[in-house]
Amino acid sequence: MAKMFDTALRIDAAGPGGIPILNNLRFLRHSAWYALDRVAPKFPGPVVPLTGGNGSVVLLRGEEAVRRYFTDNDTFHRLSDGLFTLPEGRPWSRMFDAVITFNGERHRRARKLLMPVVHKSAMEHYAVIFADTFKRTRFAASDSEPFDMAAEFLDVTRANMLTCLLGLEPDEENVALAHAVHRLLQATLNPMVFMYQKERDWTPYGRWTRQVAGVYDRLAEIIERKRAEEPRPDALSILCHTTDENGDSLTTPEIAGELHGLFAAGFETTAMSMTWALLTILGTPDLEISSEEQLDAVVRESQRLIPTVPLSLPRRVTREVEIDGAPPIPRGALAFTAPLLEHRDPVAFPDPGAFLPSRWTDARPSPYAFLPYGVGQRRCLGASFADLQIRTTLALILASGRPQLLTTEVDYRIKSGATAFPKKPIMVRTGGNASTPGPVTGTVTKLWNRSPAG
Repeated sequence: MAKMFDTALRIDAAGPGGIPILNNLRFLRHSAWYALDRVAPKFPGPVVPLTGGNGSVVLLRGEEAVRRYFTDNDTFHRLSDGLFTLPEGRPWSRMFDAVITFNGERHRRARKLLMPVVHKSAMEHYAVIFADTFKRTRFAASDSEPFDMAAEFLDVTRANMLTCLLGLEPDEENVALAHAVHRLLQATLNPMVFMYQKERDWTPYGRWTRQVAGVYDRLAEIIERKRAEEPRPDALSILCHTTDENGDSLTTPEIAGELHGLFAAGFETTAMSMTWALLTILGTPDLEISSEEQLDAVVRESQRLIPTVPLSLPRRVTREVEIDGAPPIPRGALAFTAPLLEHRDPVAFPDPGAFLPSRWTDARPSPYAFLPYGVGQRRCLGASFADLQIRTTLALILASGRPQLLTTEVDYRIKSGATAFPKKPIMVRTGGNASTPGPVTGTVTKLWNRSPAG
């Protein structure tokens, strides 16, 4: 853990009591509840250490702190010194390198070369695929058989990622590849993998690096095939044929790393954004949605109220920095912001625990107050892709007939490091009795107080 945080660092700021190493681990394991239960009630910021007086991990709160975090990229670096490393000198050594983790010129170069994948013409192609995928979902059926909407949304986003990102059909072989890509990221959450970083057959780390190599070989094969083909509208083909004004292009290892980053960042998060949005719709029986504007307001409000990514990715503080008069943050600290807390600021969002889509009729919050995708140069590159997929899919679901919510006890938990999932399946059915469900209960109501919809 020494690479992740240095508990010897000090900061003269108030924070929760306790032992730094234990608080840091509690935060990494249950970040949303730590922020909501232990930080929010007593420590307004702008700089809150997870343990009072300890500078190893700090949470930045308020508009000015969030602005500095996202715009001062010389001070707040994307984390590149985490818990694990890959062996050097292999074709797959850069599989975890991507624009999402780059800093400085490397970040600017990668972002520029990736921009064509979200160009207007590409987005028009993706929208057609989203609609075609929907036709094959259980949401489009009317057989009244119950199913888990979160699991179905994961199937939807996986199919869309395979088709839009890689240009592959979502058949059994390619779905297996998608699972393999996802498992690489899941393994980074297992401390056993990185306790003994030797490429031996018997070690968890050795097995994991072989999995990385296998996924890389499969992606490299697809990349080289795309290079040899005529350009196509899928994102991978676009990347394989894109050059900048200097004739520079992404190498095969660079593209493989970006594909992994795009898949890791966009697969589960988009599925869960749709899950939480549909839950708020189905759990609010009197809610009327008859226009794109109303659906947009519902999606924004669900993203505000029940954020899919409640805390930002961590940044390493590269030099001592003072924010808005708070005690200086020491060099080497790990810094986070919390959309979960910023979205609940009563100044920006009156009655913050209520689901009130009508607030978006006139709301013009600061980009540092509402940040489901980050902001500025660090805003998620796939935000427009995710937004289009969410709105297209939800619109098609509602046009087919609002499903019936069968599960009303819903627990909100963090899974896969940063993404919020329901703890258990949320069962729905289509074409059945449209009876009004009981009120939504469970830990999700710590975020959503079930006030009437606006």
